[in-house]
Amino acid sequence: MNTKKIAFIIASGFFFIWLGILYAGADHPPPPGFIWIIILDLACSLVVYFRVSTYIDWSNTRKKYRLFYSLFDGLSAGIVIAFITILIPSEREPHVRLVLIDYLIWFAALGAVGAANAMLVYGISATLSKKTTPLYPDD
Repeated sequence: MNTKKIAFIIASGFFFIWLGILYAGADHPPPPGFIWIIILDLACSLVVYFRVSTYIDWSNTRKKYRLFYSLFDGLSAGIVIAFITILIPSEREPHVRLVLIDYLIWFAALGAVGAANAMLVYGISATLSKKTTPLYPDD
């Protein structure tokens, strides 16, 4: 199995698993604004698709601090996603005012989820690349 196929499988799994989680947490039927969440999920899946080859390369070359770099990738991505979700128009309750601590919790939660996702994507990428890479190049 080549790297592009591994990347497609991982990114597709990422998209559909997160779509299920997001749909489960949405109102039913989902509001029209849910399309923005689907688009954001698709964009994240595309980023995963392009990062998988990097993670496979880091794993195969045993890059120093590769786990830290993966963790930082996810933390950064989670913070970016938190910022983007704040910008998405929504129908918040008009009497609810968000204060600084609310935003800090949101950024911390999405940063942690992003870091966990990146570590999981790295682990799956490394495992699948090991399973599909021959031990001896001449095989």
